[in-house]
Amino acid sequence: MLETEIKKLTAAIEALTKAMATAPVTEAPVEAPVVEAPVEVIAPVEAPVANEGMDKDTLTRMCLDLSRAGHKDSIKAKLESYGVKRVSELLDGKSLETSIAFCDWVTEQVGEIQ
Repeated sequence: MLETEIKKLTAAIEALTKAMATAPVTEAPVEAPVVEAPVEVIAPVEAPVANEGMDKDTLTRMCLDLSRAGHKDSIKAKLESYGVKRVSELLDGKSLETSIAFCDWVTEQVGEIQ
């Protein structure tokens, strides 16, 4: 059964190949390509990280970067000015404004060391 079907398909392919070989070649008219005007892409301006909200891990990583760059005492002083000793305490127990102010300060300090 399969062999007969294969033979039929092979015969059909050969017949089509012969028909295509003997058919006259007519060229289709070529249309002019459509040229679109270039579109100017403006990159979106990213808001500062602190305004988008910063998670504990990101803030902690940024504080570690600052500490390694020699700003350990200034981080401690800033945290003490908010009445906490650790970043996690600041984010868990203080107001949103205090957390945002600290995030802004850290972002500014990281920008200065880069």
